[in-house]
Amino acid sequence: MRALVKKILSQLCPSIFHTLRIRRFTKKNLPKYFVKNIEKLNANSVAIDVGANIGLVSEVMAKTGARVIAFEPNKRALKELRDVAIRYPNIEVNEVAAGTKAAKVKLYLHKDSERTHEDLTQASSLMSEKPNVSKRLSQDVDEIDFAHFLINIDTDIDLLKIDIEGYEIELINHLIDKSALLNVAKVYVETHERKFVALTEATDRMKRRVEDFGLSDKFFWDWH
Repeated sequence: MRALVKKILSQLCPSIFHTLRIRRFTKKNLPKYFVKNIEKLNANSVAIDVGANIGLVSEVMAKTGARVIAFEPNKRALKELRDVAIRYPNIEVNEVAAGTKAAKVKLYLHKDSERTHEDLTQASSLMSEKPNVSKRLSQDVDEIDFAHFLINIDTDIDLLKIDIEGYEIELINHLIDKSALLNVAKVYVETHERKFVALTEATDRMKRRVEDFGLSDKFFWDWH
């Protein structure tokens, strides 16, 4: 019954449907300190969503009027992300993986992707070792050097959100190596060592590097 009501509402009153959907997502899924930071954004702000998936966080940020730059390589997720960007012209969609190099790479999909209609796109990763992905199921995607992007964007970044299913360690170490975070005010990162235990030591080392380089005030861990 609930699914039927959602379908009817989305067809008859799409604006109300999307408003209620985002409000529920924000209240249920996003920590208060992250939401408070988003609420400070305005039309003069720039926010970057790395691992935008289907665009829920991008939409929350875009509602403030900020310029939102979204990165997402998963082809299925991109369909919904593009629909969000149609409603919010201040969202710029980049159909690539924000990474450490310019290359063609494999994006590994959830191991159950072929056996269910459930949306499992949020689990996809550049890391084939991630426990819930399949080395057999993958998409060929473009990766860019995200440090190069940040250094050359020529504007201050008010907020950078990173949720890339384990690859955050490679990316953040790369950003530190290239001194690419100078123009970024706040960085919200979801780490994945709880379910991807092999990342525990590397995650700890990454966090120590952030502290050693005097970047602790910029970083908020486990945003989601």
